[in-house]
Amino acid sequence: MMNKIIKYSAILLALAAMNACYKDKGNYDYKELNELSIIGLAANYECDQDDSLNIPVKLEGTQYADTSRFVYSWEIARQIVQNGKDLHLKVNFVPGNHLGRLIVTDKSDSVKTYFRFSLRVSSATAGDVMVVLSNSNGEAELSYKRLDKEGPFAVNYFHSRFGESLGTGAKSISINYISLADHIPFSDNTTLGAMQVITKEGLRIVDKNNLGPVANLKYITGVTFANKLPPYPVQDVSGFNPEHLLYQLDMWNHNPYGGINQSGRMFLISNGALYYYMLSRGLVSTAVNQKVDGGYLAPALCYAYIVNSPQTNPNLVMRGFDVSSYILLFDNTNGRFMYSNAGGRPLTTVTKAGLELLPTYPGYKMIYASHTSTPNKCIAVLFNGTQTKLVYLHVPGNATQAGTANFSVQGTVDVPGSVINETTRFYNLRYSPYMVFATGNKVYRYNVMNAQTGVIPADVIASLPEMGYDDKATINALTVSRSEQHLLLAVSRYGTATADDGAPKGDVVKMRFNNATISATMLEKFEGVSGNPVDIKIKYQTHQRDGVNRDGVLVDKI
Repeated sequence: MMNKIIKYSAILLALAAMNACYKDKGNYDYKELNELSIIGLAANYECDQDDSLNIPVKLEGTQYADTSRFVYSWEIARQIVQNGKDLHLKVNFVPGNHLGRLIVTDKSDSVKTYFRFSLRVSSATAGDVMVVLSNSNGEAELSYKRLDKEGPFAVNYFHSRFGESLGTGAKSISINYISLADHIPFSDNTTLGAMQVITKEGLRIVDKNNLGPVANLKYITGVTFANKLPPYPVQDVSGFNPEHLLYQLDMWNHNPYGGINQSGRMFLISNGALYYYMLSRGLVSTAVNQKVDGGYLAPALCYAYIVNSPQTNPNLVMRGFDVSSYILLFDNTNGRFMYSNAGGRPLTTVTKAGLELLPTYPGYKMIYASHTSTPNKCIAVLFNGTQTKLVYLHVPGNATQAGTANFSVQGTVDVPGSVINETTRFYNLRYSPYMVFATGNKVYRYNVMNAQTGVIPADVIASLPEMGYDDKATINALTVSRSEQHLLLAVSRYGTATADDGAPKGDVVKMRFNNATISATMLEKFEGVSGNPVDIKIKYQTHQRDGVNRDGVLVDKI
């Protein structure tokens, strides 16, 4: 072993001697790197969703800093968001902390220098916002605009922001303010409710804080309802296909300790059957798939009345409603009105002797129904494909009221289908007997009490041509703020097109609404803010009756 070590040592010494015989001629080509530093880039940034983030920067180098000699890339959340020296970005990230890098590449030698920073994104949607539901290039999409500060719409954001589809065949938005713990998905105590969107795929749940998906909970299904019931007998919820949804609060109060108590109910028409869910002080009542023998319930319904609850408790600030037990339904197959008592099975409006209390309307389907400002008076809109009927009804609120004044029709008006049809969208005022509705490119007003004397709706209060639109534009949806001081129109400029041609062509028109004179004046027009709109709502983060807080102060931004 010692001999091997001596041998290897001798070899190494010989190699060293040979290397020493070569002369260093100084042929090494050294190149000093251009070390970069940057001015203007902070370590941390904070920004709201959909706000603009602008970061102008200046380079300094140990040899040169000519901006044309570099390539710039901005990376946030592991994706390149912009190429160019200065960042000008509309923030489209989910709330939270995101790592960012400015990557500077030297064109001469491809050497990259990294400048790191962090971006904290705050929610832009955990407050009051205008929300537009649309169909955009075959996909359901959402757009929104904040109401707490000025800024543009976030256009068709859902898929791009959250990396998943909202669905297809968008139909409508519903806002739920019913809130008690442990009753998800119907309520969420942390957000004071939730938002649901009806699409072809079902009743999609949307988080009311970030207007995005709810983790591990995509849809309310028939099984969701059935799970609130005893396991036996097994409930039949086959064919669940949501068509119409109505949430209604009844009790809302602020307790002396700063908390909020609330309860309410939900009615859902699915595949011509009635589903019901009621939540009150922790008690739950549910009914599923209540069908009509030989019939099909219209995707429309209404209460007999919804009136403001009086303030009776000296310790609780009440801002809720008294709501009827009876709701009005319509069997589209047989053209007859029906009703449900507290979510029970649909019943015909007959006397104890089996005599019909109301006339039938063969060939007609109910496309809209609402209580009015007069308790126990409802307006129903029936359509047969060409002709429309407005039916003004007396509807009892419960069995006791039915004993003294039962169901009756108190007026019927035939209306041309050009004025009211299946595309018409409606709103009934709370403290006035007027109904506002939009058909085609016009907005109308109508005193529903005039149905008793046969007066036909004809009073136009706004039209799109007066706002600069051409004949192709139509009003696809409308809503009125809860203070009834603003009217919002969702306008389509798509005509017969089914896809975007370069840019979205769904607009929103904001109008000042005078609820005394029932008149409207245009305030703002927001163009290209959605796909082809199907619904528009104001998503208030919390319920405030008429937009008034517990002290009676108007708090709405709209």
